[in-house]
Amino acid sequence: MESSDNVTLYTRRWVFLLGLFILHFLSGISFASYGQISSFYVQFFKASHAQVDWITNARNIGAIFLTVPFAWMIFNGKMKMRAGILIMAISSTVGLLLVTVSFLDRSFFALIIVGQIFCGIAETVSVITPTTFALFWFPKKQVRLAIYLNMMGLYVGDDLGYTIPPKLVHTFNHTNGDDHDLNPEEMASAQRSLRNMYAVYLGISAIVTVLFAIFLTDTPPTPPRAAEIQSYIHTHMDKTMTEFWKKTKTLFTDPAFVLISIVIGLIFQLGLIETMMMSEIVERLDISYHQSPALLSGEIMSMYGIGAVVGLFAGGMIIHYIKKYNLLSIVGTTAVFLSTVAIIISVRMRNTQAIFVTNVLFGIFTGAAEVWLFDMATELAYPIDECLSHTWISGIETAVALLIGILARVTFNAWESIGVLSFQCACVFVSILLCCLVLSFGRKLETETSTSSASTSQTPLLNPQ
Repeated sequence: MESSDNVTLYTRRWVFLLGLFILHFLSGISFASYGQISSFYVQFFKASHAQVDWITNARNIGAIFLTVPFAWMIFNGKMKMRAGILIMAISSTVGLLLVTVSFLDRSFFALIIVGQIFCGIAETVSVITPTTFALFWFPKKQVRLAIYLNMMGLYVGDDLGYTIPPKLVHTFNHTNGDDHDLNPEEMASAQRSLRNMYAVYLGISAIVTVLFAIFLTDTPPTPPRAAEIQSYIHTHMDKTMTEFWKKTKTLFTDPAFVLISIVIGLIFQLGLIETMMMSEIVERLDISYHQSPALLSGEIMSMYGIGAVVGLFAGGMIIHYIKKYNLLSIVGTTAVFLSTVAIIISVRMRNTQAIFVTNVLFGIFTGAAEVWLFDMATELAYPIDECLSHTWISGIETAVALLIGILARVTFNAWESIGVLSFQCACVFVSILLCCLVLSFGRKLETETSTSSASTSQTPLLNPQ
């Protein structure tokens, strides 16, 4: 326990933050570990690439169906911070357990799908945990840092998920330019390596879950901002179902909020296309000359992940000083569009260095646009509680992600590599058009009243104090 400016702080808040970082890290791993080695799963489970896509897409299924009950529990105060974190931790552990067990036998394809559904539930709940945890446990000047460090786990997990599995599976053909079918000995070794990898993740998740269950409380004994927390708790107490649907109706009858939520879904989930199919794109276009497509695509996607981290920080700094939401939404989506066009050009030229650079730019612009769009959505939803609005945004985003995942495979089957990258580009172009429509509905963003309310309504991640 420490004292700072007459505020009581607790050293264990950093330990809890580390636990949340680990859970987000595992969420990123469970998202990014499949697409780059899809050829292995096709051979191992004797499935098609379209079926293997559902290992990644399945994480969106549970989230779609749970959005309404989660939104209600959050609105009514039934899901307190500790309960939300435990649901997140338990879902992650159960999901990783099922994924680990699925590698025991080649007939257990259904288990890895169900495991991914549980991992998706954990990710859905994780939308609300960083902000509420930081508000309850950290002083005002550390809130933004706590949220950034929390969410950083997701990006670190993504990057390792892109690169580690290809190295485990394709250790036998590093210098080959294709992902040949593994012989029985290679298949057994890859199966064992992946099972051990997920067993380690499972053990870490189980330990974090047990420690959270024993030690985590909703608020510290002496909260750093007791008045704000009491106001927060009071806001979420004894709400009726009628009030819940009234607030929800207010959100969904606001065209600007609905449109910007769809844009968030499109921009947030663009990486899903390359995550699932980059190894196939590389292989079909014969871009990889000295290493397997899985290894090269993992490196390409890690560049995207690194760029996204840079964009997240840069976007947060820019939005702190520039509150031109309409302008930033157009600039951000346009920059993402130009980077996707650049990816298509570099792929057509079969220039590996250009593919790396364009994916870094794609990550930077996507990360910055995510921050700006989410901040814009928060302003459009004001004064409705941001946890409720963020939950509904997550539900819309998840539905968009599932649709993108299905359409991307259909497009790839019809027009192959350039076709699916063009589909990715088209999604961003639609985002630009929707942002232009938001401008005509979201005029309150340009008013002095909205600007003055921003200081009290912003999510700390996006509006650091």
